[in-house]
Amino acid sequence: MIIIRNKKASFFPSDVLTDLGLYKFLLLLISFVMFISCSENDVSTTELAPASTSLPASTPLPVSTPLPDIKQVPTVEPIVEEKPKDDDFQEGITFKRNIPTPIPTPKTYEEIMMAYEESQKKKAEERESTGTPTMTYEELQKKWSEELLRAKQIESLVKETFNSLDNPRRTSQYLGWGKFYDVESLRIFATERVTDEFMLRVVATYTLMFSKNDLIDDDLQNTFFKTIRDERVFQKILYLGKDNDYDETSNALTSRYPGGGYVHNSTGHLVDHGHQDSHRREIIGQSLRTIIFTLRLMSDDFDHKDPNSALSKAYQEAVDKNLFAFTPDRPEPAELFYDEAIIKFLTNVITTEWGNRHLYKIYADEKFNIKDKNELINKLPLSHKLYEEFIEKILNPIDHVLFEKINEYNFEPKVY
Repeated sequence: MIIIRNKKASFFPSDVLTDLGLYKFLLLLISFVMFISCSENDVSTTELAPASTSLPASTPLPVSTPLPDIKQVPTVEPIVEEKPKDDDFQEGITFKRNIPTPIPTPKTYEEIMMAYEESQKKKAEERESTGTPTMTYEELQKKWSEELLRAKQIESLVKETFNSLDNPRRTSQYLGWGKFYDVESLRIFATERVTDEFMLRVVATYTLMFSKNDLIDDDLQNTFFKTIRDERVFQKILYLGKDNDYDETSNALTSRYPGGGYVHNSTGHLVDHGHQDSHRREIIGQSLRTIIFTLRLMSDDFDHKDPNSALSKAYQEAVDKNLFAFTPDRPEPAELFYDEAIIKFLTNVITTEWGNRHLYKIYADEKFNIKDKNELINKLPLSHKLYEEFIEKILNPIDHVLFEKINEYNFEPKVY
């Protein structure tokens, strides 16, 4: 009996099949290893990505991708220099992002005062080391209060002075001089073109200089006023127009009536020309010239021609110490040169004592190397003694505050 077995058809031999199975296994193994490797690369790339890097909104984030660790992401971005976008800018210019400046905490009043007192203490220590007199905070407060009180008193004094003045008097008695005003025994003349406002500011200055204070010697001051009256000392005020046309100055102040002439005893003249700063220098300089002229007539101590007079000795002391000099540009007779030098010297002394020398214009032909009253007392004792014995007892000082108030006060001539 013949038995026939069914045998499956095979295209490859059995050993070949065995080899294919091994290949498949190796391919699966390699694919698995590559998958693991790619997964690790994805994780490391995600962790090292900057915080500012983000996926597009349309791309979903894989579930298997871990989120970045916030400990590894910087929370503050560094300042990055950016180049200007505009091509017109110069090369080399960089721009930095603005970082807001912290707003300081407001200090309390106590903290401010403590800081101020600490600064004052340091200044005091510095002054002590240099030998400069010191002032405590309480002393400064007292000084400020006194200055404020004095400013109010001066303002009130100037107001009262102007309120007490009448308008200048008009007259045809003196040829060429249409108005005048008497301050004590001093007669002040002005031409018609001089404004009443300017004339009354001159009058107010003389009025306050002739007023009383605790240092005034009544007998000496009355002798001064009597000298003005007896010698017919007077003050002239002229007008200077825009075209530099002066009023006629050659007209002698001769009265139409007997015994009423003012002819000789005047020195210089004030000028009304509309400039406020120049007015200040005019009023101070020329009024003091008239006063010095009167002092010469009043006392031998002001006789500059006598080398032994108090004025001559004070002047010589300043010249010998090289603290005063007068060198006019044009040659002058010796007598005129000395007269002008004495007037300029004494004007500098008085304005330094009063503390308003910066208001007096020092011309190029004169030099006075004293900066303040204390230095004058130390370096020119004879000049200070002359001031104390005469001028201080006759005139009320016009310091710079008082003088500024006179020139700034807003007033109008009275209408009758």
